[in-house]
Amino acid sequence: MSALPLEPAMTGGVSDDRVKLPGFGLSLKEMPERTTKDAIAKGGASTDIRLPHAIADWCGSTGVTVYERNMLDFMSQITDKPSWDDKVFDERIVNKWLQETAQYQGFNDAMFDYCIKELREKAQKFKKTGIVAVIDTEATVVKSDSAIPLQLRDALRAAAFRLEDIPDHRKDWHPGSGDKVLDLLHPSLFPLVYGRTRVLPTGRVPLATCSEHSGVGELTKPVVVSKDTTMILKRTAISWGDNCDYMAAWDEFQWLPSDVHFKEGGGVEIASYINNLHPAHHKDLYRVLEQMVDRSIPLWNEAISWFQDRVRIKVERTSDEDYCRPEGAQSPAREIPADWDEEKYGKYNKMLDPRYQERYEEWFESVKVVAIPEPDPYRPFSETTSLPGAYPIDLRERFKDRGLQIIFKLANIHLTPDKPEYEGGTWHVEGALNEHICATALYYYDQENITDSQLSFRQSIAEEEMMMRPQQDQYGSCEAYYGIRDNEPGSLVQVLGSVATRAGRLLAFPNVLQHRVSPFRLADPSRPGHRKILAMFLVDPHVRVISTANVPPQRRDWWAEELRRSVPRLAALPSEIFNHIIGGVEEPWGLEEARRIRRDLMDRRGAMNDEINDQMMENGRNASAQTQLNPTGHLILYMQLGTKFPKARAVLALRSTPSIFDVRWTAAPLLLLAGAAATRDVERARVRESMSVMKNRTV
Repeated sequence: MSALPLEPAMTGGVSDDRVKLPGFGLSLKEMPERTTKDAIAKGGASTDIRLPHAIADWCGSTGVTVYERNMLDFMSQITDKPSWDDKVFDERIVNKWLQETAQYQGFNDAMFDYCIKELREKAQKFKKTGIVAVIDTEATVVKSDSAIPLQLRDALRAAAFRLEDIPDHRKDWHPGSGDKVLDLLHPSLFPLVYGRTRVLPTGRVPLATCSEHSGVGELTKPVVVSKDTTMILKRTAISWGDNCDYMAAWDEFQWLPSDVHFKEGGGVEIASYINNLHPAHHKDLYRVLEQMVDRSIPLWNEAISWFQDRVRIKVERTSDEDYCRPEGAQSPAREIPADWDEEKYGKYNKMLDPRYQERYEEWFESVKVVAIPEPDPYRPFSETTSLPGAYPIDLRERFKDRGLQIIFKLANIHLTPDKPEYEGGTWHVEGALNEHICATALYYYDQENITDSQLSFRQSIAEEEMMMRPQQDQYGSCEAYYGIRDNEPGSLVQVLGSVATRAGRLLAFPNVLQHRVSPFRLADPSRPGHRKILAMFLVDPHVRVISTANVPPQRRDWWAEELRRSVPRLAALPSEIFNHIIGGVEEPWGLEEARRIRRDLMDRRGAMNDEINDQMMENGRNASAQTQLNPTGHLILYMQLGTKFPKARAVLALRSTPSIFDVRWTAAPLLLLAGAAATRDVERARVRESMSVMKNRTV
């Protein structure tokens, strides 16, 4: 038995054009092929672009040295200090900060001077906007402790409390959290399910009367997804990395965003219902969330705008010549061999004796250190953001007519003396490819009696970058500079740093970085404590997805309430009889069915995330390479194809020209090294169109 429409889905003034969105009228995998960076490089139109995504583009980094990561951590800690934007101009205080760099190995005066110049420029912007970029290399994390005023913070607390103030048996503890994470509003409950969710073929679901349209619309088509979560990377032109071509990254579920419109006089309005948040019962929370979105937009603008990268220490090539002996280290005594003809050769020529040279080399190997690299000359952001290829984004200006799509989530972490510790989260990016999430905003609106916690960020280094950096068989200094180890699992995964997640802080970051919540515990183990978080996930505004403007509410309780209100005969029935009747319908879904769907969704997303992490950890081991220069001047890269044929090696020949690296396959070595079986798999890898992007990455 299915729910019947109470009224026509749409009334006058609505377009009759059929909805065409990925998964309804368009292929689920419909998306622009070019990222913003690629489109700019190729002269693409605005309709051809999208923002980078960690899954879709694999987002391989050029790498950030250990020394620069220390600089990032130092600047992040400084910007957590009270009145840092004034103190950074006080030379007396700055000199004290120099002492704080002693905790970082190899942090020299040039790095410190660079950091102070950068902090002073950031302070000028901070005084105007209240926001500051941290961990900003090829991608940017943005934080603000003043973007959300106290009055708005209190309003959010009060409005969200209504979702908490319910009987214990109705509280929705997140599965697998051990009753520590309380979901107040979660997009995994009542999501879009391909083949079961209905979409209005024309028009929009009205916000105020959304419940009246439950059960209306056409069914979406089922999506057949392989249970094999193995992800196959489809190699394309180097940009952020490798594009993916695996169905496991697209699943049969989609979180439903709400449409958000920009208002003429400023501010935003939520134009379609928030999934699982009734618009009639929570009008105050809707108004608060509108203000939260409006105040998050400046941080999102900073996080998703693409400029020239902000990498501060560039190491283009590495070799054994990068090593030196430590300051003050003395070479071994220069003992002259007994049979040395000093009169003939002179005592200073004894260094030519191979016996002495061997002893010296043994000593040097035992004491050598890499020469500490210097940061590049400081470039003001005003210069960086005006270079060719810059793509600054002002969401309000660029998408004022189209609006935004945002997914909302509210969650509390509750600790008690019996459960005093939160173990932390897993490394992940937000959503699957279905949602096209490009950025996240997190607001920590309340916490009590918990220890400090951090949000950490990491990225994967593009294998090509590391393979082409060292001279032949001279990997040592490259490993030392970047903190990696050749042929080890996870060797090309870099933790960029962490940001403190204090109460009242708003964070924004692009969905090209994996992130993880660090563990925390009760500060006073004798009494309870909590942390309360609002998360807002921004859908790439270049790519529209199915939203609550297209999908009528799927909640049976909302529909039942509307029936009671609008049908007098049903309203007169005793609750037991009414609930029995309502419980017999197949749709809208009841809570138990929604929870079963959530378990399936979480299983799929968990498997996908595990596969991503496994591939990141394999990155660098399955593609470890050795380079050699053949007599014709071609650079030969021997790369392992992967786990299926770990012994098979693909051979690339790269010919260097002044502006581009042409890549072509060398067939004979392929047949000799890989064999016929392996060459069939070689076809999965596409030849790089251009490697010049490696020399000029735009952010």
